Amino acid sequence: MSSVPPPPQPYAPGPAGPPPPFNSFTPPPTGTAKNGLGTTAMVLGIVAALMAVIPGLSFAAWLFAVPAIILGIIGLRKRGLPHGRALAGLIEGGAALVVAIAVSSAAAGSVSEGFSDGVDSARATTAAETTASPSATSKPTAAPAKPTADAAKPTKEAAPAADTSEYGTGPADEVAFVQAIQATADSLGGDLTDLQRSQALRNRDAALCSTLGDATATDWSGKITTIGANGEGKAYVTVEIAPGVEIKTWNNAFSDAVDNTLIDPSTPFFNNLVAMKEGQKVTFTAQMVAEDGSCLSKGNLTETFYGISPQFIAHFTNVVAQ
Repeated sequence: MSSVPPPPQPYAPGPAGPPPPFNSFTPPPTGTAKNGLGTTAMVLGIVAALMAVIPGLSFAAWLFAVPAIILGIIGLRKRGLPHGRALAGLIEGGAALVVAIAVSSAAAGSVSEGFSDGVDSARATTAAETTASPSATSKPTAAPAKPTADAAKPTKEAAPAADTSEYGTGPADEVAFVQAIQATADSLGGDLTDLQRSQALRNRDAALCSTLGDATATDWSGKITTIGANGEGKAYVTVEIAPGVEIKTWNNAFSDAVDNTLIDPSTPFFNNLVAMKEGQKVTFTAQMVAEDGSCLSKGNLTETFYGISPQFIAHFTNVVAQ
């Protein structure tokens, strides 16, 4: 009996094991890596550059320039991340810092030079007003009058008063307050150093606090130079008691966040203010706001103008029209 060979296999058997995966394709990355520190450095550098070229803001530009430089350096040290924005922030921050120093120095020099000019101008104005005043005008001498019985009676010495034609009649402490300010302003000119001017202002403020006693201006006289309301309907007011000497509230909620000088509509004298306009002559009472160990708080942006035309922040407790 003959043997029959087996039929040939169409496919050879494969190796034993799990089947290969159906799809082993790895998708490409959907985005590029980002350098967060570099982006932050660039933004801070842009802000610092903008502030550096503005004289009023250049003094604070370093607050953004220095972090921009630091974050830019750190961003450049990150491996595997783009460095373009970090480098831009480093360059912008460094340039802004240099420009801010230059602009601030120039502005400070201009203010220092303008200080003496302002004092000289104030002196010239005061001299012109004195020359033009009726008391300085020569008058013909009248013949001596015959003595009468009334002439022998003692007369009561009149208390000093402020300029009644423009600011109303002020009490004696108000007059002394203004005179101390004017005397110090006259002494601030010349070749004084910044330290000497600063000490002169401290001495002046101490004398003003001594004049005020309890830091309250009671029944003082002046005229309104600014009056209005903020977005919350609270009133702000500035009263000038002598040329260049003002007592005021803050005029916005941000500046007034600590002092609370804005006048609420529920205040008893609020309606008095509603009826007033700029130029109105008033009698007022106000409590001075204390600051830095002094009974006074300055409303001027710079010490220079605080010396020649001071503004004092106060809580007004009454304002009435004269």
